[in-house]
Amino acid sequence: MAEKIYCGVAKIRKTSFGDQTQISLSRDDVKKIAQHMKDEDLTWININIKEKREVVEGKPTHYLEVDTWKPDPNYKKDAQQGVVLKGADVDDSGGDSLPF
Repeated sequence: MAEKIYCGVAKIRKTSFGDQTQISLSRDDVKKIAQHMKDEDLTWININIKEKREVVEGKPTHYLEVDTWKPDPNYKKDAQQGVVLKGADVDDSGGDSLPF
């Protein structure tokens, strides 16, 4: 499992226009993100906003974590994926099976 990369904090703010999420990143956070992108040769990155377990009044309510998930290169997708309709009868006789 890849090492977790934490990169900033967030806070939900109530405004007259509705709730807004304020995200704060330090220079070091941006450097960590840029370094990860360079190391992994990425042009795009996903960052998850996760709610803190214990919220302190006036402090950030969320933290940010770089999504380091990668697909399993050994995973083989089934080449034939059939679609089964619920309640539909299947007729494998090969003939014209239209009811009219």
